[in-house]
Amino acid sequence: MSEWISQTSFRSFDGFVRRSIPVILLATCIAGSGVSPTWAKGIAPTRRTAVVDAVAKIQPAVVSIASEKLSASNARWPISPDESAKARVSGMGTGVIVDGRGYILTNHHVVDRVEGIEVRLSDGTMLPARVIQSDPVMDLALIKVDSTKPLAEAVIGTSSDLMVGEDVITVGNAFGYENTVSVGIVSALGRNVTLSDDQVYRNLIQTDACINPGNSGGPLVNIRGELIGINVAVRAGAQGIGFALPIDDVLRSAAEMMSTRRISATWHGLATETRVGEERPRLFVSQVQSTSPGETAGIKSGDEIIKIGRIDARNPLDVERALMESRVDAPVPVVVKRGGQEKTVQLAVRSLSRAQPDAGDQIWWLLGVKTRPVSPATVASVSPDLHGGLYVSDVLPGSSADRASIQPGDILIGLSLGERHWETILPDNVLHILKQPQVSNAQQLTYFIVRSNKLYHGLMTIATAPETTLRR
Repeated sequence: MSEWISQTSFRSFDGFVRRSIPVILLATCIAGSGVSPTWAKGIAPTRRTAVVDAVAKIQPAVVSIASEKLSASNARWPISPDESAKARVSGMGTGVIVDGRGYILTNHHVVDRVEGIEVRLSDGTMLPARVIQSDPVMDLALIKVDSTKPLAEAVIGTSSDLMVGEDVITVGNAFGYENTVSVGIVSALGRNVTLSDDQVYRNLIQTDACINPGNSGGPLVNIRGELIGINVAVRAGAQGIGFALPIDDVLRSAAEMMSTRRISATWHGLATETRVGEERPRLFVSQVQSTSPGETAGIKSGDEIIKIGRIDARNPLDVERALMESRVDAPVPVVVKRGGQEKTVQLAVRSLSRAQPDAGDQIWWLLGVKTRPVSPATVASVSPDLHGGLYVSDVLPGSSADRASIQPGDILIGLSLGERHWETILPDNVLHILKQPQVSNAQQLTYFIVRSNKLYHGLMTIATAPETTLRR
């Protein structure tokens, strides 16, 4: 049994839920129940602390998740009606609303292979939910409910400026006690945790705020009520050692899961990044794809995006949210700042069928890997001088990458040929390398990856495939 326990709790503790048993002993912290957003008159102002305000701010965007799953120990096929009830176990978790149209972030392990997902909103409303996208490697999932009214959204902060010792708050469905609130501090930053051979968490926030079974997928917020992490695991047998995915890493995955390409099969061609300012996070264009709708609109690399449609833009997820339901060829106003001056341009998404293949698609065809950028903190354990890398989320069987022993979960940090060395921070970096004349004429490239927080290198053949041995 693994000593790292994912925090989905189930009412039947057998088979499917055996991992949750050790963490029952972790419920030793005293956690306050949820605070109602309706406040009684006459309460002394000194009682309404910053924690109270932060809870009131995040709580409407927190949901409880209930689901059913076939028990691995009891499941048979076919299942008779009499056996059906015995073969199912109930599970619970937590989620955070990131878009008022009903899009909710939670952990992948909360909704993995489950049926009949139900979400309870903070006001008690029960709604059925469905899984829209999932990222098992990051342990994130995007689910959706259909509501007749706009839902409250979490205010998203940044994890880039977190301080050890800073106050943080968790809210979640702990052991089925909905809207349970717990207060603690940031105990450490940049923790790497191996749950199993298939699940390695990197760059986690460690906190002593109580995280219990059922808290999985719930928010970790700062004293301003801003979402700065997604709760994911605790250390079995310990007290006050819990972990959360940092929101800056979460947003990269969430923006991909909620991208216009995946949700509505449209294309805008913008790559963006958040920079922390003195007052609030600011969103800048890091790249504009050639011939893309973004380029047609006149948006340039280095522009600060202020607003898209009705959404104030602060992070890459806001770009996707703003354009997700835009009609093809229908202009959307985008306010950008360039050279200290604001201007409004019109951006019209185009159908994906009319789009040129992006860098990620081309890398998949050329090398057989699907990748996404990761932050420098993710690879800092190998070298603090690295500027990031490309997380490998999938490998095509029989491809160059597969024959070179590259695996899902690896982080590609560089390629080299002879004395030439290139970092691989963005997919476009890889395409640039492959287009170099000396590379085009070569048989092999040396690649460098981070695996389980250690550096490895090997040979990758682009055209043919001799055996490759992975070396430390």
